[in-house]
Amino acid sequence: MSFKDVKANLMTITEKKAQIHDYLEQVDDSFVQAIHAMLDTYIAKQNEIIGYDINGNPKSASEMKEVYREGLEAVKRGEGKSLKEMKAKYGL
Repeated sequence: MSFKDVKANLMTITEKKAQIHDYLEQVDDSFVQAIHAMLDTYIAKQNEIIGYDINGNPKSASEMKEVYREGLEAVKRGEGKSLKEMKAKYGL
């Protein structure tokens, strides 16, 4: 692994964003157009509606990823309920 590779792995996200900005100032317009199209597609996918709640409100992919991440963290903290508890709660 070269020094450049090691340095790239040690950079913070903020530093990487700043470096990307610097790089964009150095490349030609066609490359900027290509990067813009990639980012536009990525952002659209993140905000893509993937479902609806019981009230009919749309739910985006990025929003649901956060909901799922929070739920997983709650389970890791032991905040979940067992199937037996759920059945008792709903009389099943």
